[in-house]
Parts: sequence; structure tokens; C-alpha cells
Amino acid sequence: MAPLPSSDLIWYLPSLVSISGSVPAAPGELTGEWLTQALRETGTISHAAVESFDSETIGQGVGLIGELARVSLRYDRPEAGAPSSLIAKFPASAPENREVGLHFRFYEREIRFYEEIAHRVELRTPRRYYSAMDVDADRYVLLLEDLAPNRVGDQLASCSLEEAELAIRHLAQFQAGWWESPQLMEIDWMPLVNDPVNTSAEESYQEAWEPFLERFGDKLHGPMLSLAERLGNNVARMLDGLAHPPRTIIHGDYRLDNLVFGAPQGQDPLAVIDWQISSRGRGVFDVAYFMSTNLLPERRRASEMELLRVYHHILSERGARGYTFEQCLRDYRACTLFCLVYCVISGGTLDLANERGLALAIAMLERNLAAIADLDAGEMLPG
Repeated sequence: MAPLPSSDLIWYLPSLVSISGSVPAAPGELTGEWLTQALRETGTISHAAVESFDSETIGQGVGLIGELARVSLRYDRPEAGAPSSLIAKFPASAPENREVGLHFRFYEREIRFYEEIAHRVELRTPRRYYSAMDVDADRYVLLLEDLAPNRVGDQLASCSLEEAELAIRHLAQFQAGWWESPQLMEIDWMPLVNDPVNTSAEESYQEAWEPFLERFGDKLHGPMLSLAERLGNNVARMLDGLAHPPRTIIHGDYRLDNLVFGAPQGQDPLAVIDWQISSRGRGVFDVAYFMSTNLLPERRRASEMELLRVYHHILSERGARGYTFEQCLRDYRACTLFCLVYCVISGGTLDLANERGLALAIAMLERNLAAIADLDAGEMLPG
């Protein structure tokens, strides 16, 4: 974990008090005056003022728990370093999706990640221009660096083996920096994977089960249907297993739609966005989630053991001790099974009204079921 350069400090100072007590609830509530005050509060601008701006909704069918807008800014005067555009992030507008985010404290987690952690990780993340939250009013806002024109990954289209290896290498380097670190236990706002806020996922799974079957029951057959039913009574027990040391930071939603490829010369070729689901536990969950829901089954089958060894080698090379490849593989299989929890809860709970969101839910489920079968991951179900 590299120390923060003093010249960059102002970018990461937390916004403990929102501007005049006001936290906009959606892109439509942004104003030039508010944006000016927000950017000045963090030192992003000092003399210029936002004279006008355009706002465009982005990421529809990509992120289901948040609402994103690209805000193009025009100032009353030029100022060095003033961003010409930024990404404004708010809670989801769909009530059922928003409720999931509030229940699991996803919005608070992400804001605190950017305020307290982002500058300390060996991983490129968007620069935070401003953040604020009013927990009592359920209002949260993040203003982040616009990484365009770099290319955002496409989970539906999947990726090449080279891109998959790049993603796994960066993940391993990041997690190695937090591997059993004393500082890991200091970030108590980031829950352990078996924190009560997460173990309520067992109840959420059971409530989502019937709606999930109505939507996607035709994707599960015979033993896989029985396995998915039994999983619903073992979610908390599996989370307990994933909370045991060794622990690190888990991104929680490490997928292509949250990875940005390409960078200006001399910068990191990969950036990672969307830290709403971050938690602490067995880091290989992110590997299993990426491989079993992002890679096409034939590509995963051809490369998953090689990529898992790359992940484990980097951890070992960077100081992780006592974590054998055999244990890593067992954890990987268990986590692949646990990824089905994500598919069931999202498939049975969230508003998947847009075409891409529905296609993504189907692709994730089908790919994950194939991985569970290939790895015989049902063996990892407790009891």
C-alpha cells in the first residue's frame, strides 16, 4: 500500500458535511451552483465556476444498483486541471433495486471506499472529485473522474484470454497488498463477508427463490435445481467459511462491466470501478466471480487453472504465506458455487426491465451453472 503523495491529498479528503446540508438525489437535481461548490470544496477548482453543463445517463443495463450520468462541464473561465467532464453516481432509481442497495449499505460502502481506501490501493481507480451522503435521508452522491475514452469491458461479449489474465494479475497485486494486513481490521465500516448485513443474504435468497424460478427456472435441471434449492439454506454457513483467515479486500463485483481497459502512456492499463459491494474475506471469491460469470465456458475451461495459478503465484511472491494452491483451489470451487447466490438474488429481486439487464442476468446464470458443473462445486456445499 503506497503512501499518498502530499500533492494529491486534497483529492481524497472526505466530505464530512454536505454542501449546505444538500445532497442531490438524482442527476436531475444537479445545478451549476452545486457543482461549483462541490468541486471547490475538494480543491478540484479554485477560481472557475460551472457556467452550464449537460447531463447524459450512461450504463443502462450495466449497473443495476446505481444510476450514472456523464456530466459535461463548461466554466466561466479557463482553469488548469478543471475537469471537462465527470461521472455523477447516485442510488438506483428503480425502487426494488434501490432497496437492495440501502439494505446492504452498498452506497455508504462505496463512498467510504473512495474517501478512505482508494488512494491506498495498488490498483487504479477513478479520482474522487466529491462525495457526500445523508444516511437518514437515503441520499448519496459521488463525483468521479471520467475515464473516457478508455474502453469499458463488456460482460455480455466476454473478453480475450490476454484481458482475462490482465484482470487477474491486477486483482492479485491489489489483494496481496491487503493480505492479512493489520490495517484490514481497522476499516470496520467494510463488513466481513459474514457480517449480519451480509448473512441476511440467506433470507434474501429464500425470498427471491420463487420469483427467480418464474423467470429463470428453465435454466436449472435435475441435480442442479436440487443443489440450488439446498444452497438457499446454507448461504450463512458458506459466508462463515469465506470469512476465515487469510483475509483481504474483496471487490465483490469484479466483472468486465466494472473494468476499464487502456490508459494514456505511462499509466496503468486497467482501472476498476464500482466498489459498492466491497467486503473483507477470502479474496479468491473475486477470481471465481470473474471466471464463472464473465468468461465464455469454453474459454474458461481452457484457461481457468492456468489463471488461478497466476493468481496464487502473485500472492505467494508478494508475501502471502501458508496459503497453498490446494486450499486456493478448494476456496475457488466453493466461491464458484456461492456465485449462484448472486444470480438468484439479483434474478429474483431486481428490476431487469431493460433488454441488456435481462440478457446479462441470463448470461451470468448460464455461465455460472456451467462452471459449477465443470468443477463439481456442489461438493463444497456444507453438510
